Amino acid sequence: MEIKTFEFPYLSGTKDTLKSAFYHENSNAVFNEWEFAETLLQSDGYLPELCVIAIDGETVVGYNALTKAKIGSFSGLALGPLGVRKEAQNTGIGSALVKQCIQRAKKAGFPWIALLGGSYYARFGFESGKPYGITVSENAFDNEHVQILFLDESAKGKASGRLVYCDAFYDANGNLL
Repeated sequence: MEIKTFEFPYLSGTKDTLKSAFYHENSNAVFNEWEFAETLLQSDGYLPELCVIAIDGETVVGYNALTKAKIGSFSGLALGPLGVRKEAQNTGIGSALVKQCIQRAKKAGFPWIALLGGSYYARFGFESGKPYGITVSENAFDNEHVQILFLDESAKGKASGRLVYCDAFYDANGNLL
């Protein structure tokens, strides 16, 4: 397996990978992770040098993105979507992709990375955003899933308030997708 920067020839492979990772019988045909990834590539928050894919031969087996985000007026990054083909899950590919994105973000000088997710991300140093006063919406359930990784310790005192993703993460009414 090889990890490399996302390149446009792999767009269809990326969509297939995310569909394999997230598809279930009740998947939304209009909004889903595989269509969202294509929208993300066209957004102002897309940072191609920070987005990575895992390739096995010529097949994309994993994908992870980092995009511009803000907490209050303090700029940083948002992680996701992260997806690994079903047949390649639990092999370390997702972990390798997250670690690679963290390294790239740190090298580029970003102070933090935030996400909405579960306990999986604690192994990389992500922690609850709640003690820092970080929210993503008025919905308590959403806010319980806000996590942050500080790449610069001095950011801990500055990152507080609402996490705002780049435009691709919101519908036409401004609601988080």
